Amino acid sequence: MPELSSSVVTSVRRHEKRISEILAIVAIVLLSMDTVGTFIAQGGDRFLPLTDQQSGILLGISSIILFFLSFGFGFRQKARITTVLLTAGGAILAVSKLVEPTMGLNLFLALALPYLYVSLIVVGFILTGLGLLRVVRRQ
Repeated sequence: MPELSSSVVTSVRRHEKRISEILAIVAIVLLSMDTVGTFIAQGGDRFLPLTDQQSGILLGISSIILFFLSFGFGFRQKARITTVLLTAGGAILAVSKLVEPTMGLNLFLALALPYLYVSLIVVGFILTGLGLLRVVRRQ
């Protein structure tokens, strides 16, 4: 079996880093669109033609999946952008889900689906933890 040259390995690592960064950027954009839409609408019209439930499924869940994929692709890579966006994305998710019901937003999620609601908060803290793990590992 032929060995890979160091230039090929370096190229693969560079691509993994770039993919990780792009996934994290797309994830934070989707999460921001969902969060800002929820806070701006305050139960009224949103800037996207989606209900809170549709926005949460299409934008929120997609962003969470992309954050985890970003962490996976950048696991052994030094990518500060990925680290910062993972930490920020987790914090935004956890804090927004904690604050929304106090403002009367997303009450359906908090009251009708409490397990899902709590799990979103936990996922937010997990994403923040993954970002902090990358800081500790100096990636």
